[in-house]
Amino acid sequence: MNAPERFEMFLLPEGGRKIEITKDPKMTNCLLFRIQREDHTIANVLRYRLLSHPQVLFCAYRSPHPLEYLIELKVQTTSRTTPIDVMKEAIQSLMLEYGNIRSMFENELVRVLPSAGGDAAMMAPRVPASSFGGFGAMDVAPSEFGMATDIGGRSDRPDDVDIDF
Repeated sequence: MNAPERFEMFLLPEGGRKIEITKDPKMTNCLLFRIQREDHTIANVLRYRLLSHPQVLFCAYRSPHPLEYLIELKVQTTSRTTPIDVMKEAIQSLMLEYGNIRSMFENELVRVLPSAGGDAAMMAPRVPASSFGGFGAMDVAPSEFGMATDIGGRSDRPDDVDIDF
């Protein structure tokens, strides 16, 4: 098969750089950021954040090939700032925003599960995958998501769905 190994999606090759920056010769005050081992998820978030910056004139990204874990992000700014400066600002603001989201989630988790308290809430007992008929991805306890465990149905399953294959 032509698909690369899954680990290549995350690991940089020996001596590889996460970001390569080159100047665009056709556009003034424009840089091309080649970001290794990333996909549309981070590229679209960065593009959106950069376009909301008042000094950014143009921002777009592309994935050169679907089997390569590489994103090319082109950023053009006004003469008042540089693309590197706005990229740093965008990354810092995203880190702050997502850090706040994580904090709010952890605070809400402690509030919803007060008996477990703090990090112990993350250690809730897990329902074995065999309880779900062998679906290994579904190995979370229903109480972790605020679902009732006594809703009827089969006694060996925490939900009311009866699926037989």
